[in-house]
Amino acid sequence: MRSQLYFPAIAESLPIALGIVLATLPVMVVPLTLASRGAIRVLVSFLAGYAGGFVVVGGAVILSADLLAFASGDASRWTVWLRLFLGIALLGLAWHKWRGRPKHGEDAARPGWVKLLDTVASPGAAGLGFVLVVLNPKNALLVASGGLAIAAATLAPAAQAVALIVFTVVSGLGIAAPLLLWLMLGDRLIAPLNRIRGLLVRYDAQVLTVVLAGLGLVVIVRAIGSF
Repeated sequence: MRSQLYFPAIAESLPIALGIVLATLPVMVVPLTLASRGAIRVLVSFLAGYAGGFVVVGGAVILSADLLAFASGDASRWTVWLRLFLGIALLGLAWHKWRGRPKHGEDAARPGWVKLLDTVASPGAAGLGFVLVVLNPKNALLVASGGLAIAAATLAPAAQAVALIVFTVVSGLGIAAPLLLWLMLGDRLIAPLNRIRGLLVRYDAQVLTVVLAGLGLVVIVRAIGSF
């Protein structure tokens, strides 16, 4: 019986979580860099902060949707419109990312915070992980979309909490992959990690454009289907 309560919220947010795995590929520069220099404790701190950002943003969105439902008596219409807005915003981000892609022959600009990765310690890594979710518009919109999907599927707090945990874990699989691979392969992973990091930086705009556009369409279609 409980599984029937949890499943709709998990199923509704799962496609967004899987899309986030692809959309956050550029952020894999962080765990790849930390793993390649053997800073495993720092990497664990980064993952903890990153997961904390998901819980904070997703939880705030779910709570806001629940309060709206309590105040209005029927939040389904507002939830649908908010999901449509987020879907359109994701399409806008995809277009912006495509317009800002490096021209042929140009190297992709590296974010300023990437330079910190060679010296960052555990507290700073946790803060960086949290900020990359909460203050990054792309990541915050994606997590908010997942939170709204959960809130639209169920009003049961326990089901929402379980769905948010599953959403966070699935969304973080790509970011956690370097740590898991490092635990299995150790130093043999350094050279492949450095090559993967270079590819992610080079094709950041192309990957994000496709993923953000796809997720935006998914969010819009699912929102329209809720009318």
